[in-house]
Amino acid sequence: MMAMFVVLVISVYMGYQLDRPVPVQASAKPVAAKLVDTATPEEPVTDSLSTVAADMDAVISAQTGVSAAATLIDLDTGKQYDTAGASTYYEAASTSKLVAVFDYIHEVELGHTTLQKSIQGQTAQDIIMRMIIYSDNDAWDKLNGYLKFKSEQSYLDGLGVAGKMIPENIQFTTGAMAKLLQLLYQGKLMNTDHQAMVLDYMSRTTVKNLIQAATPAGATVYHKYGQIEGVLHDASIISWQGRNFVLVIYTNNAAGTSGQYNAQVDLIHAITTAVFADVAKV
Repeated sequence: MMAMFVVLVISVYMGYQLDRPVPVQASAKPVAAKLVDTATPEEPVTDSLSTVAADMDAVISAQTGVSAAATLIDLDTGKQYDTAGASTYYEAASTSKLVAVFDYIHEVELGHTTLQKSIQGQTAQDIIMRMIIYSDNDAWDKLNGYLKFKSEQSYLDGLGVAGKMIPENIQFTTGAMAKLLQLLYQGKLMNTDHQAMVLDYMSRTTVKNLIQAATPAGATVYHKYGQIEGVLHDASIISWQGRNFVLVIYTNNAAGTSGQYNAQVDLIHAITTAVFADVAKV
């Protein structure tokens, strides 16, 4: 698995030219990464991150006026760690742009469309790039207009990922979004060319002050943030010192405005810091 991820990271930093179409392999099947099995019958492995959920909860409890939930998945062991609010549904805001992107790429691999298809005067690949890197809502409207939310709901249902369609958006738990990113990392959503393209875009998002700002030096972060009407989220895949994680943090404030933005940013930073304090102990 690590070998595959190294190849992906190398392809990311070689860079994709935005005007260079990604080769589409309609018949290609996603290549699943094999999760590392660290346990043996003779010597059961101790959970080295056993306190991380409690540590994230402690940070959340210390913050007043903002609700939050977080999920961490150790991609090298497959273990998932959820805060107390991880089953709460939040409006996913622009983190749900990933659902439209993944659904469209799935349609490409089924041979139903292409990345070069023109959608309202813009190629699908350019729309996808702008949705992830710039969180472009106009581009999102174009892709949603092509796919329809009903298609996106069917896509999630087929993956076994729980998401609830609401007008113009999707509600997610942090656990569901974390599972979606885990499937992306494992190569179960798309072929390796498309996976590398998506990770490249996720590594170059213009908003860098959330999870990314609180990760340790040397960490590589692939992420999508979301912000709307009081919610502020970040959903990420992180590689650090040879270890790989999904970390998803959703926050909301009771006022439903951007008035608590700084407090929400600080909370995202504090949760991320708590996670990597535990990771550094391993």
